[in-house]
Amino acid sequence: MKRNSTGARDIFFLKAGCAPAVAALFFFSSGIVPIATHVSFAQAVAVQQTPKAQKQPSPQQPTYGQAIFSRGTATAPQNLQANPAQPAALQPEAASTRLVSSAAAFVSDQERAALIFRSYNFEIHLTPVQHSIAVRAHMSIENSSDHPLSRIALQISSALHWESIRINGSSKQFQVEQVESDIDHTGQLTEAVMPLASPLSAGATIQLDVLYSGTIQQSSERLLRLGAPAKIASSSEWDRIGPDFTALRGFGNVIWFPVSTVPVLLGQGPEMFDSVGQWKLRESAAQVSMHVSVEYLNEKPTVAFLNGTVMEADHSTAETGSSTVAADAVQNGIPRIVSFTLPSTQLGFAPLSFFVMDGRLQHFSGIDIYTRPGNASVAEAYQKIAEEDRPPVEQWLGARPKRPVTLVDLPDSDDLPFEARNLLFLPLQANVVSDQIAPVLSHMLGHAYFTSPRPWLNEGIAQLMTLFWIEQRAGRAAAISEMDSHRAALALEETSDPGTTPGQSLVDAWSDIYYRNKAVDVLWMLRDITGDTVFSSALQAYDPAKDHEASYFQRLLEKSSGKDLEWFFDDWVYRDRGLPDLEIVSAYWRPILTKNSATHNYLVSVDIQNDSFCSAEVPVTVEAVSSSQTKRLLVPSHSHANLRMLLDSKPYQVIVNDGSVPEVRTSRHEQAIQAAQ
Repeated sequence: MKRNSTGARDIFFLKAGCAPAVAALFFFSSGIVPIATHVSFAQAVAVQQTPKAQKQPSPQQPTYGQAIFSRGTATAPQNLQANPAQPAALQPEAASTRLVSSAAAFVSDQERAALIFRSYNFEIHLTPVQHSIAVRAHMSIENSSDHPLSRIALQISSALHWESIRINGSSKQFQVEQVESDIDHTGQLTEAVMPLASPLSAGATIQLDVLYSGTIQQSSERLLRLGAPAKIASSSEWDRIGPDFTALRGFGNVIWFPVSTVPVLLGQGPEMFDSVGQWKLRESAAQVSMHVSVEYLNEKPTVAFLNGTVMEADHSTAETGSSTVAADAVQNGIPRIVSFTLPSTQLGFAPLSFFVMDGRLQHFSGIDIYTRPGNASVAEAYQKIAEEDRPPVEQWLGARPKRPVTLVDLPDSDDLPFEARNLLFLPLQANVVSDQIAPVLSHMLGHAYFTSPRPWLNEGIAQLMTLFWIEQRAGRAAAISEMDSHRAALALEETSDPGTTPGQSLVDAWSDIYYRNKAVDVLWMLRDITGDTVFSSALQAYDPAKDHEASYFQRLLEKSSGKDLEWFFDDWVYRDRGLPDLEIVSAYWRPILTKNSATHNYLVSVDIQNDSFCSAEVPVTVEAVSSSQTKRLLVPSHSHANLRMLLDSKPYQVIVNDGSVPEVRTSRHEQAIQAAQ
């Protein structure tokens, strides 16, 4: 399908409404971006989504799932010249090995989705002054489908071009086409299609050695096409290679490394964001290693952040002789080289990001801050706020962080933050306000004190620390109100018929609506069900190295609480049974005479119906003239439950669910209590 040109907007801006100060969570492409706000919150630009009915695929182009994409005319690679400063391993090969046809064959989405990358080994050469990158990548790729593949398709950003491809050591000719996809900030991918000498059988792997290069500059093309204001688009799309800062946020922002993925466009509901999550989940077991060489003239890059890992410059890097020789090199424009090495590590649930900068490290207890040259004075303010946030986090997660929080200073004050594991990239401001950054740092401290290989726990616990900060600052109702801000989106995302159409379980979740928003709902409910002490004890006992089965966290909670939580995890974690749909069927009272007294007690009976596939334990509060009482009630799916309470003054209202349990419709039910007839 061709890209929609009606100006549909799919840009998500800040929204928050929890007093007195809350953290609005801005999600874009490949990671959570926590941004703090005051009582008055930034207004969101309206999200207009083109109806799916207007996006019917043409008969000759079968699609995979709901992916919408278009293909342009194939283009041959540009003529390449050897770069003397580039390592020999990254020099272009003879044109015959990369000569391509001008008309690429159609590749199905099933073929693209079949490949899983098991390992990446990168040799990368950056020339920041020219915004250029040259990469040799050694990769192991598996056919995860049930059918043999007669060809494979690899994609990189349209800002890059393929130079050579070897399969199992043999050079291959390939065809190239431009594929429209908003997975990359340019809105297009360069796809290489290679026929295989013999089909790749199901479950089999092949070894690829590819060479590609190009220039990556800041591009807001995909957002500008949708009608985004230029300033907003620029603050969202800050990826580039430059002398002062190199930032390649990876899948969902810049496809700087080879992938094989179904093209998708913004403006098609959640498809693009789901595609990012699905890729991260599918490729999370891949092993990644990198050796990065960076040319520089003046300011030497001092630190790289490779796949969420802080890497200092290699000690073995050869510098140009004496300081006099180095000064002459700068004066004559002769580049020097600094390198960084990431040893083999698991990719994890991450977009494979890549940053290089001249960062000045300030190390504090539990927090490292990398500032840009000339901006070092701002670090102390952030450190003080983090210290204020630390005690509440330690109350829940224990006194020993697993790793420090690392803040990295972005060069433009309008750049939107980006998170990679325990790293937070954001513009550090001299006039930072505690209430703005404190909930963000609570989230990051959550990542520092609690780690899990399971996205729903890893991200959910960090989100929970922000909610606990709000609760401590403004009360339980304010924290629940913040949770309620994502309920509508969750209800829309949930399957409409969980009985016949499986939804997205938390243990296998790829959408941030689930592994972030629903996850924090689930963790809050578990806290209410088990109690603060028990819940905290389970969190502190959690050991990611022992989490080999989905039931591991359940067993920890059951051991601490003595409660059977199988019903809860079965409905809310292991399966997606949708959301509860509760209703107060009846609520009435009758007087009870007390013994040896003329005063009355009042017996209240509340009957609650649950018309859903999901059981729920909800708080039930009865308000009386001079008192109130709250008890928890488990309401099974497709059933009803009755609760009785004895009060010492006349009751007048019952409240079922205070908003802490997400429901299909409203998450709070109020009804007047009538006298029994």
